This record gives sequence, C-alpha cells and structure tokens, in this order.
Amino acid sequence: MVKRLSGVVVAVLLALSFAGSLLADEIKGKITKVGGEGREITVKSKDKEVTVKISGSRTALEGVSGRSALKEGQSVTVDYSGDEAKKITVKATK
Repeated sequence: MVKRLSGVVVAVLLALSFAGSLLADEIKGKITKVGGEGREITVKSKDKEVTVKISGSRTALEGVSGRSALKEGQSVTVDYSGDEAKKITVKATK
C-alpha cells in the first residue's frame, strides 16, 4: 500500500512539473529597464515587450553574479511564467 501510494505521489509530482514547463514562455531580447534594485526587468524583443519579477530564491541566474548585476542593454533569454522569471541567461559581451 505504501509503495503504491508513493508511486502515485511521484507520478503526480512529475506530471505537475512537466505541466509547469509547458506553461512557461520564453523571450530573447535586450533589457530596457531595471527596477527595484534588480527585482524586476523589462525585456524587449523584435515583436514584444515583457516585464518580469525576479525572485532571489526562485529565479535561476546564469551569466551574472546576482540580480544587482542586471543592466539595461544586456542581451538576455528569459524563461517566465505569468509575470515571474524562472530563469534568466545573460549573454556574455564581447
């Protein structure tokens, strides 16, 4: 009984995790605005503009040391859900 229940729990968690990744959006563009000491950024691509909130614990950052290192003009890829960034990848400058 316990094995079966734990198997069901694992299956449900995997399904929820997969569903969350399907609902996530992505934008590639440049940061046009940084607000709240790096707690929020606006990113503009060729066809849309998105403002996302950045969590110190729930948002993964790649290419920068922290939220305070995000600056206007940086090229980024942002994976987000709703208005919250899940992952921000900053393209290295040449």
